Amino acid sequence: MIRSLLLLMAFGFPALAADDEAGVGAAVEDTADDAVEDTETDPLSPYRAPFEVIAERAIGTTSTPVEFNWRRTEVQLAAFGDHLFELNNFNSLRAGGMARFPSGGLIFEVGLSYVWVWDTPSSLQLALTPYRQPGRPNRVELDFTVGVPLAEGVVTTFPRYFPAVELVFNVYGGVRYLNYPTAFSGMRFRDVVGALVSATITDAERDNLEDNRLQAMVVDPGRYGLMAGFGNDIYFKQGVFISPRLMMAVPLLAPATETDLLFWADLSVAVGVAF
Repeated sequence: MIRSLLLLMAFGFPALAADDEAGVGAAVEDTADDAVEDTETDPLSPYRAPFEVIAERAIGTTSTPVEFNWRRTEVQLAAFGDHLFELNNFNSLRAGGMARFPSGGLIFEVGLSYVWVWDTPSSLQLALTPYRQPGRPNRVELDFTVGVPLAEGVVTTFPRYFPAVELVFNVYGGVRYLNYPTAFSGMRFRDVVGALVSATITDAERDNLEDNRLQAMVVDPGRYGLMAGFGNDIYFKQGVFISPRLMMAVPLLAPATETDLLFWADLSVAVGVAF
């Protein structure tokens, strides 16, 4: 009995081990054959990955909007209205339209508007005294603005039944040009051309504006101005957008324009469609 066990240990176990190795080798070969066969029948199999791996790879940040890609639009048209806070006793309301052109991740804007100016109880009282305040009569304004997006993302709205929107926070900088249509009455063409490029209104324009200014107003001589501010672009999925913003006058050109209206604000809201 003992002799049989010794013989089994000496010759039987290696045979079993050899059989196991042969079975493992056959299994590996079968797996390799299956992989080759899967690759031949499904060329995408080498690129497949578990869902957990794909989900972890997808977590991150992106600069490309998801809900509405405003960078792919060619032009955006909008109408706007705003209130001017020129730090005097007059009321000023502005309305107009603008065209916006996305390019290189920026927003370039061209706007044309008309400004209505009227008296307040304070300015009527001031008109009864010898004192006058700097102001600007009814006029046309032309704006050239550049918007730089600093942050954006898809956000939910309140109430919740409104759809998600693409929110873009921008900073703006631009130049504002003022023109008084009634100021060129009786002026020669050469004088009008010279006045249009002048940094300040001319004496002839000032004389023509005497009949159009408010009684408590002395016409401000500035024709150009620098504006800077910030605001949001709220894009809906269909391309409709709302753009509230706050702009501030930057008096860097004050020595050249001789303006007396230095620091003042402009609060506006634009509604438009992006194409």
